Amino acid sequence: MPALTHINGSGNTVSFVLPDHSFITAFSAEETALLNAFPLSIAGNNNTVQIAVESREEISAFLRRPGLYIFITGHNNTVRLGKIGYSVNEFLGITGLKIYIGGAANAWLDPNSPRCASGCTVDIADGCTFCGTRIYLQDDNSRVSVGKDCMFSWGIDVWCSDVHTITDLEGNPLNFGRSIEIGPRVWVGKDVKVGKNTRILADSVIGWGSIVTRRFDETNVVIAGNPAKIIKRGIKWNPRDLQNYALWRNKK
Repeated sequence: MPALTHINGSGNTVSFVLPDHSFITAFSAEETALLNAFPLSIAGNNNTVQIAVESREEISAFLRRPGLYIFITGHNNTVRLGKIGYSVNEFLGITGLKIYIGGAANAWLDPNSPRCASGCTVDIADGCTFCGTRIYLQDDNSRVSVGKDCMFSWGIDVWCSDVHTITDLEGNPLNFGRSIEIGPRVWVGKDVKVGKNTRILADSVIGWGSIVTRRFDETNVVIAGNPAKIIKRGIKWNPRDLQNYALWRNKK
């Protein structure tokens, strides 16, 4: 792999994955320049970023498109992105997709120690769209997985960590982040917050402004509220608005 200016450490790899599951890891001069301008930053060792594309020709267009940010501080982390969509609209506050594993040092408490996270995984499957979502992992060996064809509005935080520490009275940490699992075909409404150690299964909707704090083990439900709970069962959803949905359904 060519030297990339925002990747520091050893054993780090950035690759693009074709439909036949082959990997592109050697880049042209143009692709290397675009990668160096792309908001991808890695500080650590043995981190892996894999991004699915339809063809070699799609790489340059992908790297020119704004809205995706990947920042990794730590070791042995993996980010795997399927063929996804993301939008940017400054007027509406739509900001695409930001993925953070680890982070910068705490300027007040530990100014010389970056927040490293190691052994973490982010998996996002094909067909997902993001208007404004931040995914954040701070705890070692934590993971976030998103199934196919999910739709995320904007103002959304998916945080598999509390960042700061809660302990018992003897000082033993209690609040480890382990996983967030979002199944296929989940619609996440505007300003939703999804916390650590939670689960939402397939064909579900998370209502506007909800705070998800626990695991839900039913499909086809509407989850809403603070804290979120199941408010309706036996539903499916479609990304079309009501008028176009009616036209589409009548043509079937």
